[in-house]
Amino acid sequence: MPTSKNTWKDLERRICKQFGGKRNPLSGQNSGHGTSADCIEVSAEFENFYFEIRLRENWFHHTMFRDDAEKPAKKEGKIPVLVTHKKNAKSGALVVLRLEDFLDLVKDSHK
Repeated sequence: MPTSKNTWKDLERRICKQFGGKRNPLSGQNSGHGTSADCIEVSAEFENFYFEIRLRENWFHHTMFRDDAEKPAKKEGKIPVLVTHKKNAKSGALVVLRLEDFLDLVKDSHK
């Protein structure tokens, strides 16, 4: 089922607000804000990050995160982190964690 423009725009607004910023109304090449990132005017601790926000009904890495990282980490009282890497690639591993945990880590590192 298609996603309405308001749904993903609202998500971008909510996420950007958590970074102390706001949604870039013209993200992409037409942006007059000096960036094509989805979030602008973010708090100082996030100013070196480029945020691209995507909304889909299903993402495979969400399932992997839940099953392979989140459930076992909960049993051990730890923060779940999923690291994925492409076979035969020398670099480019990706780190997946909950937004709340990311926010806590960044804010704690700037105290």
